[in-house]
Amino acid sequence: MMTMMIRRASLLVCLALLSGCATRKPEAPPSEPYPGLSVVSGAAVRPDQFRLVFRFVLVVRNPRNGGIKVDSMDYSLSVEGTEAGAGTYRESQEVGAGDSLSFPLEVPVDIRDLNNGIADSGGPAQAVWRFEARIRITTGGGIPLELSARSEGSFPVLRDPSFRIRSIAIERDLLVTTKLALDIEIENPNASPIELNSIFYDFYAEGEKWAEGRSDESAAVPAKGSAERTLGFTMNFANTDRGLFDLVAKLKVVHYRLVGEAKIATSLDFIPEFASRFDNEGSCSVLR
Repeated sequence: MMTMMIRRASLLVCLALLSGCATRKPEAPPSEPYPGLSVVSGAAVRPDQFRLVFRFVLVVRNPRNGGIKVDSMDYSLSVEGTEAGAGTYRESQEVGAGDSLSFPLEVPVDIRDLNNGIADSGGPAQAVWRFEARIRITTGGGIPLELSARSEGSFPVLRDPSFRIRSIAIERDLLVTTKLALDIEIENPNASPIELNSIFYDFYAEGEKWAEGRSDESAAVPAKGSAERTLGFTMNFANTDRGLFDLVAKLKVVHYRLVGEAKIATSLDFIPEFASRFDNEGSCSVLR
């Protein structure tokens, strides 16, 4: 009896041991690390107040034990929600184990072409940009993967000032010649002050050219403000239509056109000076 009880106990112990061995699962092999994609972006180069060249570097990192292959890449750049540039590359490139691969990109943008009001006088002082990229890769085991990355920032918007003739003043009459002065208002739509360094202009009235000239007298224009400037010239009415002389002599309203270019200085490091072209039409009174 004792021997039988010992045998039964031994059998139960063996069954328990076998049951424990059956429930133990083999450990899964460690998974490979996931490749990464990042965007390195620097400050945009600005040839002038409206054009920018964004420079990005896409970096693909492969921390795996085996190589991967970059199959294709798509990218897009938007400014204030409007697409400003996009591109696709479909040239395959290998990235070895533990290595990285860089893709330098340049995206030129002219904010005047975006048609979303950024370049207009009522646009934002800062424009927000967003860059997004997607890269499709294949692992050494033939598994396709897609990586994505994004970067965003903003840049100050710099706009042309506007020029408006407030009045034409008669300063002196000399027989058939009259010395006139154009009272010009300069409006600065920018969030930073500017300074008018020089101006070249052609002045037309009633469809005829009255004067052309240049002035190097500076004028400081505050941010979102205006300043006045006077341009003087002499008009010889002997060489013009009698009707033009009557308009001036009788202090009538004159329809004008002012065309030219101004050199504008700024307080901004990225573009300390720029040339601003203007072509404005309107009407103003002749004063004495």
